[in-house]
Amino acid sequence: MNYMRKLLLLTVIVLFPALAFSQLKMGIMDPQVVLDAIPEAAEIESQLQTYVEERERVFQQRYMDWIEDVTDYSERVEAGTLSDSERREIEERLAEGESELQALQNRIQNQIRQRQNELFSPLLNRVDTAMETISRELGLDYVVNKTSNTGDPIIYYASERGIDITERVIEYLQQN
Repeated sequence: MNYMRKLLLLTVIVLFPALAFSQLKMGIMDPQVVLDAIPEAAEIESQLQTYVEERERVFQQRYMDWIEDVTDYSERVEAGTLSDSERREIEERLAEGESELQALQNRIQNQIRQRQNELFSPLLNRVDTAMETISRELGLDYVVNKTSNTGDPIIYYASERGIDITERVIEYLQQN
């Protein structure tokens, strides 16, 4: 009898989580496919690319100015036309210029991230609303991203029973 109780207990322990999990409905969505299907995403990407190029031009101009100063300094050092005090003064100015370039690069990266958030947030909010609406319509408990941002799958196995709502989200977004 003790053996039967252990077997029954083991069966309950093994099957209970499976039964509880089987009650959950899970959907799968590929956010990149959704974004690729929305014309606004391409427009936003184009606006962002233009902004990035503008910011890169600003940085590139400052960098080229600094390179000219470094080249001029190197030529003057090789020619021997600088005193020790002039060399130290120019080296300090070049080091400050390098620090300013680094700070500018950091500011530009932050500006690009901020601009990206400004441009994409409304669209991503629409996608979230569409995903939530479709999920409720289908009675889903979870929707899982098919892939991560790097392209690595978040789910390594998904049965055919998983409900892929990618197309439904696209349809919803196109209608609303």
